[in-house]
Amino acid sequence: MSDPSASQPPQIFSLSDVIPGQVDVRWLLAGVLLEVASKAVRSRGWFNILRASFPRARELRARDVLAASFAASGLNGLLPARCGDLVKLAFVHRRIDGARYSTLIATAVPETAFESLFGAALVVWMLIQGVLPTPNMLGELRRAASACPSHAAVAAPLVPAALVVGFELLRRLRRRCIGSALETRRGLAIFATPARFVVQVASWQALARVIRLGSLLCFLAAFALPATFGAAVLVMAAQGGGRVLPLGPLSTGLRIAMLSYGLVEVVGQPVNPVTIAAFSLGQSAAMTAVMFVIAAAITAREFGTRSPRRAMQQARMRLHGPAIAVGEPSAFGR
Repeated sequence: MSDPSASQPPQIFSLSDVIPGQVDVRWLLAGVLLEVASKAVRSRGWFNILRASFPRARELRARDVLAASFAASGLNGLLPARCGDLVKLAFVHRRIDGARYSTLIATAVPETAFESLFGAALVVWMLIQGVLPTPNMLGELRRAASACPSHAAVAAPLVPAALVVGFELLRRLRRRCIGSALETRRGLAIFATPARFVVQVASWQALARVIRLGSLLCFLAAFALPATFGAAVLVMAAQGGGRVLPLGPLSTGLRIAMLSYGLVEVVGQPVNPVTIAAFSLGQSAAMTAVMFVIAAAITAREFGTRSPRRAMQQARMRLHGPAIAVGEPSAFGR
């Protein structure tokens, strides 16, 4: 008599591996709270950058910058091309008399300086650990060379045309930048005192990273993954690598593949790829939902609308409207 189970295909995984009932809600909530706290701490660094750029803006409060950061974070989770940053700039522009958007945009340089260095360090760590997929550079160069025109008659007219276009773009860019050079430099004012940048910006961002590391440990525990220091660093590196590597940013599928391979190397034990996928998607979905709710509440209070699209339209009008002139009152009102 034959075994009935012999005719059934082997079961690789079951849906019970990824259902919400397998998630520890307590650890999940702890991870969400720590992640929100990390974002709040990080906003303090941008507040100090703004105070250095606008020392007379005593009306600017830390909670105003916190609200702007939360609104941008929540909208960026759903809108493409970081469109939520327009709302972030509109929030702050409203509360600094005489501010220009060119100065506010320039403050992004000191705000992201530490994060870029930290992200580069994480990528180096991933390379040392051997968990970062690196392309065959020789093969890439050969493919790039083969894509170039093979006949000089085709390539020759393109060179002078490209030079003419390039010089014209540089001329126009220089003419536009001269008028806003002083305002742009104003946004980098905190770099004038390196010690101030370290104490008032980098220290807050480093603390935010530590808190976020704790949130990742909670998320790993919530999805029954090894909650070790190395595993949390690997997740942080995989999630932040898109800011450093020219990969577009890193897609969810690539992050899951990196974690599936890297966690085994880091923790030294087999890890279910289905659980890793559930962790990656579940953590992202939880934080996107929470931050969007926070952002919706903030934008509704600030712009008088519950529609993110209308809030974006108002922010875009303020960005390109006449209210950006120096000394002109904000069109939002006080």
